[in-house]
Amino acid sequence: MSKIDFTGQVAIVTGAGGGMGRSMALSLAARGAKVLVNDYGGDVLGHAGSSAKAEAVVAEIEAAGGAAIGSGAAVGTEASAAAIIGQAMEKWGRVDVLINNAGVTAFGPFDEIPTEDVRRVVDINFWGPYMLMRAAWPIMKRQNYGRILNVSSSASFGIGTITPYSASKAGLIGLTTDAAIEGRPLGILVNALLPAGYTRLSGDDLTAPEHASWFKQYFQTEKIAEATAFLVSREMQHAGEIYDAGAGRVAQLGFFSADGFFDPRISAESVAQNFDTVRNLKKGEFVDSCVNSTLRFAIFCPRPGGAKHILPNVK
Repeated sequence: MSKIDFTGQVAIVTGAGGGMGRSMALSLAARGAKVLVNDYGGDVLGHAGSSAKAEAVVAEIEAAGGAAIGSGAAVGTEASAAAIIGQAMEKWGRVDVLINNAGVTAFGPFDEIPTEDVRRVVDINFWGPYMLMRAAWPIMKRQNYGRILNVSSSASFGIGTITPYSASKAGLIGLTTDAAIEGRPLGILVNALLPAGYTRLSGDDLTAPEHASWFKQYFQTEKIAEATAFLVSREMQHAGEIYDAGAGRVAQLGFFSADGFFDPRISAESVAQNFDTVRNLKKGEFVDSCVNSTLRFAIFCPRPGGAKHILPNVK
């Protein structure tokens, strides 16, 4: 296969001043992309710093012969999204790739994390990507081309004591799957990534020593960046999908629905008596859309017309 190449394309990577974002930006630049390196230079809790980290990565890219500009804007508002996208447009006149990688967290028991900390995490992790996608969408629509990758997390499945992080990252999955339906006919492919990498959020300061050591040995961010380079390339032709990546492994993840238990005269008692059947996923089927999920009910309740016209914008 020929080399994955981004010559002539413009990529925006948020949270690219270090860790995974830096590796993603370097990989794309090495493959010919012009890269806007965005990083607010702050800590993992969302307290802002400076643009120095972003500018350092820009210097690395330029020293290697690539083209890049830095942005110290903190994602999380409509204004910052407009500024980031506008900066790329002013410099290069297009946006082909958007990687929403920036993320912060908050720690503590569910009912004790201060509201302002919850809000900050949700703003940066979810609202920021949402607004960046909205700002980039009309540009990609005019180009009839775009690749968007939302960096979610396996914390979406639950980990404990970081609920704002887990919830905001899970929100990116819904953002991805719904936007992908609208984006496909416009040439805009939207996907989500659940990466496993040795970063500030999985390193020595925030995790158990044995876990950090394992990640440091096998889960280099450069490996995630290589998977990412394909997922945002011209060669990528799938959308609305979720991928696991780390340590050299890449795999699709998905939602599954069991056949379940059916009783037209359903009662709380009949559900209780058959709850093992409700939970039995051995015959589960992959669910790739709201329509697909709804049609699982057709196993027991035949529906005239099949899958068509359940939703007006789904064909």
